[in-house]
Amino acid sequence: MARSKNAWHSIVEGLEAEGVRYLFGMPGNPRLLYDALYDSNLIRTVHAREQSSGAFMALAYARAAGNTGVCFGSTGPGFTNMLSAVLEAQAAAVPLVVLSASVSVAHEGMPAFQEADQLSMARPITKWAYRIPAPERTPWALRRAFQIARSGCPGPVYLEIPVDLSLKSAAIPPYETSPAVAPPAPDPAALTQVAQLLMQSESPVLIAGGGAVSSQAFDELRTFAEEQGIPVLSSASGRGIIDENHPLSLGLTGLYFTRLGREHYFKADLLLILGSRNEQFETGAWSYKPPNAKIVQVDIDATAINRNWQADIGITADVRSTLSALRQLLPPPDPNSARLARSQSIQAAKASYLTEVRNESLQEYGQLKTKRVLAEYQDVFGTGSVLVNENGAQDLWSYYSPYMRVPVRGCVPPGAQTCMGAGVSGAVGVKLARPEEPVVCVCGDGAFQMYMRELATAAQYGLGICYLVLNNQALGWIKYHQLHNKERYIDTQFEVQQNFAAVAEASGCLGIRIENEAELRAALEAAHRATQSGRPAVLDCHIDDEQPPGFRDFHREILGYEEA
Repeated sequence: MARSKNAWHSIVEGLEAEGVRYLFGMPGNPRLLYDALYDSNLIRTVHAREQSSGAFMALAYARAAGNTGVCFGSTGPGFTNMLSAVLEAQAAAVPLVVLSASVSVAHEGMPAFQEADQLSMARPITKWAYRIPAPERTPWALRRAFQIARSGCPGPVYLEIPVDLSLKSAAIPPYETSPAVAPPAPDPAALTQVAQLLMQSESPVLIAGGGAVSSQAFDELRTFAEEQGIPVLSSASGRGIIDENHPLSLGLTGLYFTRLGREHYFKADLLLILGSRNEQFETGAWSYKPPNAKIVQVDIDATAINRNWQADIGITADVRSTLSALRQLLPPPDPNSARLARSQSIQAAKASYLTEVRNESLQEYGQLKTKRVLAEYQDVFGTGSVLVNENGAQDLWSYYSPYMRVPVRGCVPPGAQTCMGAGVSGAVGVKLARPEEPVVCVCGDGAFQMYMRELATAAQYGLGICYLVLNNQALGWIKYHQLHNKERYIDTQFEVQQNFAAVAEASGCLGIRIENEAELRAALEAAHRATQSGRPAVLDCHIDDEQPPGFRDFHREILGYEEA
């Protein structure tokens, strides 16, 4: 039965019903959403220092929790500050509900304070953008927003309501959640064809994208790979679909290849691409197609099939249900088959490669290297941390498994926009989603400077996040391009830079500056103690400029750069 309330109280009622436990952002007009949230015992507000941070926190929370993130920004600049995170959520296919107000209908166009055409800005980068036209429509609009954000290929949605309409009391119906919509099942005839290709294949390779993670296909993919003896690589968005300590896990694709993964990828006679759009970095600008491989592509989004590489078989379906159905059609490979012999060879090579990488990383180089930082971090914290990625030249080392290895559900990457600072702020949302697990943000000094204001937020909420800041006092990736453009360096070196350890301490965190190999282990142990007690830790690691081998290979092969 409808009862009298305003739209914001109706929204809070709906958020509670949808299981929302954290809302990220800043209040703006105090009479709007946050006044209604004051009375909620179920939703905890997370007070970001700026609206874009709140939206990035919500995005990262959604990925880490496997749920929908919710953020709020006030009208005008509060809304526009969130747009980079909305764009990133669209690129990463992460469900995000973005809330705001719009100026009062009575004042629209006059112009009103902070008036902006927010809907027009939101529409190109969301699955749905809607202005609630009357308080009574609020439950319908919010229910629709959650359903659209979560269904099919997930993504961001945007809801706004004019201030004057939002504060009117009205007979608003109670909120009712929508039942979950079953994802599309795979076509049986197409599955039979895939099964036939697999039974004929001697060297298949499985590529897992973000769609595999969204479908929660963790157990199904691991079991399928083990039963069929198939090595697994992932895109950046698909990372965490399998434990990277698993003997069949060969790291990432494209820009992020390590030697072992690259070797077996290009020998493939069949690629099973599950939930990946085959984006530019993951495919070597679409040039890294194995010469003798047939392609099977499975994606819940029909528009992703054949978008670039043409698939021999394309299936529009959920990855998890597809793997479950495919397992029923496939007998285990013959124990004496070439494929299982290959699988055993891969597992032995993986073990040897782990040893090789560890020995390489722990050498005494006389200067601090990123690979040494990552190796010793994993010695102190273990390999079970949730990794929050940035995307710069030095933190890119953390993409190159096994230099950094992640467990199942152990990675929160950016989407293809790779907005700098998204991980630095997003780590707050990750730790709230996964409070019992170590959380580490590996970032460069450029990204860190953009969003280090959120250190105080992490400290305020008692979030023991470890920030590994790989500090070469430069925008390293751009500088690398300038190196290969006749060394025409401009605006990539930080000639004046904050003392990150001092900033951390002033923000309620542990801060340590590390300048050489000898100082590293003790600093990591101190960070481990701090984070276990709920205190964030910032390790300002002054490293040299060595680039990962896969990074250099990519730029040589795709852009024609020669080694300097």
